[in-house]
Amino acid sequence: MQFCNQCGAQMNDGAKFCPKCGATIGQPQAPQYSQPNNDQSFNAPGFNPAPNNYQQQTQVPPQQQVYGQVPPQQQQPPVYGQNTQIPPYQAPKTGNFFKDILNTPDYTAQYDPADIANSKGITIASYFWILFWLPLAVNSNSRYGRFHANQALLMLIASAACGIVSGILQAIINAIFRTEITYFGIGTGVYATNGFGLFLSGLFGFILAIPSLAFLILGIINAANGKAKELPIIGKFRIIK
Repeated sequence: MQFCNQCGAQMNDGAKFCPKCGATIGQPQAPQYSQPNNDQSFNAPGFNPAPNNYQQQTQVPPQQQVYGQVPPQQQQPPVYGQNTQIPPYQAPKTGNFFKDILNTPDYTAQYDPADIANSKGITIASYFWILFWLPLAVNSNSRYGRFHANQALLMLIASAACGIVSGILQAIINAIFRTEITYFGIGTGVYATNGFGLFLSGLFGFILAIPSLAFLILGIINAANGKAKELPIIGKFRIIK
């Protein structure tokens, strides 16, 4: 008793054909293959496929597949007010003294536009003499507000210094150009500054008031325009950081 190599049917000894499938007995049969799936491979002789684990491997994004190498991680976007890599803008020198003295560094690019818009009103008010602390009281976390609070404080210090110098000069002028008040040639023992002394005293007082007024106007203009620009001469100093 023998069996068919193709379908496994039982048949008589010496039969040349299978009575069930008609296959020729004794003829070499083609190798059989099993249906592959994700976890199995072909069972043909000599077939050794690679393991089917490509889906588990970490894939490199297409934008990083540069000549087979992964480029270094890109830098984070700048943080306004903290990124010192953004240089301040400053126009080139013109040779004109007044234009060049007003050409101060502009740090606006380092600050968040939303912070500038929200702090504009309070920074304008901070330049009115002793109100420099307003941006700190309203929003101490506003770096743009702190910038203008520092500029306003420097303006206040410079104005106080100019006032002190003006008072000293006026006292000296009054001492030099004072005269005794007389009536009909008789001295009264009362002294007052003569006309020339009053002119000099007023002139020096006006000259020393110009820087304070200029700082006030420039500070308000910068704040109103949303600019983080230093005041001339004094703006480079940092008291409030």
